[in-house]
Amino acid sequence: MRILESRSPWTLAAVAAVGLVFSGCNPREELLEPQNPGLVDPSAVNSADAADALRIGALGSLRNVTAGSESLWMYGGLLTDEWKSSDTFLQRNETDQRTIQTNNGNINTAYNSIQQSRGFIRDGIEQMVKFLPDAKGNIGELYFALGFVEMQMAEDFCNGIPLGLARNGVIDYSDPNYKPLTNAEVYVKAAAHLDSAIALAGAQTDAHSVAVKQAALVARARVYIDQAKFAEAAALVPASAVPTSYQYLLSFAQTSGDNQIWSFNTNQGRYTVADSFDASGVIKNALPFISAKDPRVPVTDAKKKGFDGQTNLFNFTIARSDPSPLVSGIDARLIEAEAKLKANDIAGMMTILNALRTSAQTIGSIKVPVMAALPTPASQDAAITLFFREKGFWTFSRGQRLGDERRLVRQYNRTQDQVFPVGAFHKNGNYGSDVNLPVTDTEKTNPNFKGCLDRNA
Repeated sequence: MRILESRSPWTLAAVAAVGLVFSGCNPREELLEPQNPGLVDPSAVNSADAADALRIGALGSLRNVTAGSESLWMYGGLLTDEWKSSDTFLQRNETDQRTIQTNNGNINTAYNSIQQSRGFIRDGIEQMVKFLPDAKGNIGELYFALGFVEMQMAEDFCNGIPLGLARNGVIDYSDPNYKPLTNAEVYVKAAAHLDSAIALAGAQTDAHSVAVKQAALVARARVYIDQAKFAEAAALVPASAVPTSYQYLLSFAQTSGDNQIWSFNTNQGRYTVADSFDASGVIKNALPFISAKDPRVPVTDAKKKGFDGQTNLFNFTIARSDPSPLVSGIDARLIEAEAKLKANDIAGMMTILNALRTSAQTIGSIKVPVMAALPTPASQDAAITLFFREKGFWTFSRGQRLGDERRLVRQYNRTQDQVFPVGAFHKNGNYGSDVNLPVTDTEKTNPNFKGCLDRNA
């Protein structure tokens, strides 16, 4: 089990968990700051201690662009059917309605943050290789973090993502990485970084390195799934390589930062858990995350309105310091199940899905009791629907739903109005047709970027 925990800026207090000791810190605010040596005395960063501090900060940034902030995990869930806006902000409402403007300030912040995280991680890799080259497990973990955030970007954003990096504080727009890349091209880059993580961590036998390799295997298999290479994905993550009980956890504490899924839902009331119906009526294609009363998504009726004063508030029942899994052994089993589905082995898929259901599982802090087995679907189409329903409950609010719904369009030949929420929107009007998040207008400072190449799934 792997646990990350952020601390206040540039402190290095350690946290012990499951026999491993790790810590993290909040990275500084400006996008290019860690890449600009003019801002820090070079003697302060050219050392093994400074390299390790950069590593810790980079891992903190990984937490902050997933469950540690209002990130792609929240916005992806809002665009799909995991969350609904119970807020007054136009930026959240239009994301929920699937009509996102390219100048959406909230999406812009999330985009800048994840690009910033890439810079922190790359800095950490370069300094670790220079000053602590034998710490291969730690370097491998940074490559895992880099591959993960790039995979997340490709799953959530439109085609047309630049992946440039400043060098010594200087932006060179002639670098081909500053040109807009298709999602497919970003997946190739993410795969290469995850392969590096597997090679580095896999060469070690200590518990830390083994855990890093397992995390990287799951993320690499997800990239294979995104690339429609299902057999290759399943081959990476058998139970012998990634046990079902495995979790790479993001951890939180009141002294160092709350779980922001709890914060924006339970504490602030700006998001409410979504369902297959609301005040506007039945929401076509949406999963019943509330009314199903499924133990994988425990929900509490707050019996009050959200921040907007009009939307009923339902809380995902986690606490402010509860951990959130970045990747897990459950994810590995779902990858194996989908490979069976694509091979038209519906019985094999059901064996895996029902093995998960008929054994007690743990998702972060959520203890999932034994559930009843499901009957085998009568057709391939019904099996597809059942698989993605099951996966939706196992992976709730962990940054996978938007990528999966896009794949239902791209890989399973369903139309967007057969996959995403459609019909009447609960704050008047109707749902739009967006199937991804736009790369926002602030990227236009890059002369190579003129906007999304397309908004296709």
